[in-house]
Amino acid sequence: MRQTLPVPPPERPVVTSPLPGSALSAAWRAEVGRLRGRERRRRFPLEICVGTPAGRRVSAPEPWDQATAHDAGLRFDVVDALVDAWRASGAVDPAAASAWVSRPGATTLHDRDLEWYAACLQVFGAHRLRLAAFRAVTRSGWLDVATGERRVWKRLRL
Repeated sequence: MRQTLPVPPPERPVVTSPLPGSALSAAWRAEVGRLRGRERRRRFPLEICVGTPAGRRVSAPEPWDQATAHDAGLRFDVVDALVDAWRASGAVDPAAASAWVSRPGATTLHDRDLEWYAACLQVFGAHRLRLAAFRAVTRSGWLDVATGERRVWKRLRL
């Protein structure tokens, strides 16, 4: 009789924050302000970013329309290249980077947010890095894709 050994569950990346609560909140608020200042259009390309919110980052744009959206393998490759670039940039703590998508639309969960979140979890896990946070940033606020927490401003004053 053949005995099967239990298979341990795969290690999942730990999502933790490198910044204290108030500094982190201010950084994400500043990230929303940066997007508002940069984009006045209603529809603009989605941008995937790896780095520190309101600080150093590396990013790559992606067309927003569904016909030209990246598939899962290409999303993995894009995030992998961004993580490599982030580590090579001389980041203070390359093991605790955040990732986010800056995109048009409402501050509600979107399929594209989940697609990029999955790619980030895979890449950060493959590199044995800690994913500090993953959020969707819009012109009106941000959404934490992992927890569902969100913050929206009607008039953002920085």
